[in-house]
Amino acid sequence: MNTLLLLKLLLVPGLIAALTWAAHRWSPAVAGWLSGFPVVAGPILLFLALEHGAAFAGQAAVGTLTAVIPALVFALGYAWTARRQGWPLSLAAALAIDAKTS
Repeated sequence: MNTLLLLKLLLVPGLIAALTWAAHRWSPAVAGWLSGFPVVAGPILLFLALEHGAAFAGQAAVGTLTAVIPALVFALGYAWTARRQGWPLSLAAALAIDAKTS
């Protein structure tokens, strides 16, 4: 089997399993901090760089970072509304805010 294919199949699930283990071993807060690292996007960008070159991976990295902004807006909108309302209204508000920014 191709080494790169095997790495693609095992790296991201292995990293996610390690985060799950960290949550059980230390605490969900530690796993939350660790999950702030690019556990999924990082390996994918590495594979893109290996297969398509650094320029392509650089453009993909910019796209990846740009995609973080709507996710952040959604999370902030949900958190702000959830402090005042229940989850159904918070979800609706977060989706509406995210739709305006995307």
